[in-house]
Amino acid sequence: MLWRGLILSGILPFHLLLSSLLDLGTNLVLFCANLFFLACGFLYRKSLNNFRWSVYLAGYFLLFLVLFALGNRPLIFILTLFIYSGLFRIPWLLGYFFLFLFSIVVLTGYWISSLIVFSLFYFIILEFIKKRDNRFLSFMFAVGFFILVLILLPLLNLLFQSFPQTLLASFNQPLREALAVSFATAFTSSLIILIFGVPLAFCMARAEFTAKPIIDALIDLPILVPQTAVGIGLLLLLGPKTPVGEFFSRTFGISFAGSHLGIIACQIFVSMPFLVRSAISAFESVNLKLENVSRALGANPFQTFLRVSLPLAFPGIFNGFILSFCRAVSEVGSLMIVAYRPSTIGIHLNDIFVQYGISEAIPITVVFVIICLWSFIVLKWSYEIRKRSILKI
Repeated sequence: MLWRGLILSGILPFHLLLSSLLDLGTNLVLFCANLFFLACGFLYRKSLNNFRWSVYLAGYFLLFLVLFALGNRPLIFILTLFIYSGLFRIPWLLGYFFLFLFSIVVLTGYWISSLIVFSLFYFIILEFIKKRDNRFLSFMFAVGFFILVLILLPLLNLLFQSFPQTLLASFNQPLREALAVSFATAFTSSLIILIFGVPLAFCMARAEFTAKPIIDALIDLPILVPQTAVGIGLLLLLGPKTPVGEFFSRTFGISFAGSHLGIIACQIFVSMPFLVRSAISAFESVNLKLENVSRALGANPFQTFLRVSLPLAFPGIFNGFILSFCRAVSEVGSLMIVAYRPSTIGIHLNDIFVQYGISEAIPITVVFVIICLWSFIVLKWSYEIRKRSILKI
């Protein structure tokens, strides 16, 4: 009797009015969705208090207003009504549903990237709530997450701009050659920084001398100098008509300008601080008592460095190597002046953009970003494995 009274007094007249706005099939499906909403509501009524019951009803009217009355999307309203009714008793899952709905309706052109970013934020906030962490920390994270949004949204939006077939077609011979040049030179430059930067970092972490603040500031200098200025400075030092450039050309038959050596020189300059800074922090975290014990047992300073300090600091050094390698791969500004050829991936991408526009540059950019992301993930995964093995020891 209750169901019959509800249908006759409310739902049926409502759908009779909608018959002039909707076709018969859509009206019938909406009728079923309303019945499902009412059925779930009466099931929930036994376990929900008055406030949550009111929220359940308010959710229906909100969806109806936004999607049906204002948005004129009856089919989307029907689908969301079924999902909303079924998920209402699972609040945390309902939150993901509303994020999905918000992304689809409000941020239509960017709904995939925005949904991923907002879902990540919501997931972490839920973890804060479950652990009952400090509300102030939750607030600070919510504020600080804004800077991550500025990083994630452009990258995620870029990754969904091309189809897999387009990406495969763009992976041609020039792109493969540019990738090979980029990764080979970046690995070489990072290795050179590792060989010479680790001793410098160890000295900065252990020694005290008058000019230490000056050296410490010089380590960060490449971050402050614009990339184009770096290229001009290196060209004035290593160019073909400079004393250094003529010496290497006459003695060894090599040239820095327009060669792999020029690329490596630029990459060393711009990526050096990332490895050296990480190495300094890693050596500073090593307990000096362990080094003193090694020295007391008869090891000389070099043996102590190789057997104690370096292994313990290795995770931080390797993390700096990863950052240095990634920074070297992405270098463009100084290369445009010192070594425009052979093309690195950044130079190749710039050429495509200048010649053909953004539509042709998007697939190559996506391929480059995907390869760089996977390279970074593999290197970080290797770093975590090495770090855990050292901690076990």
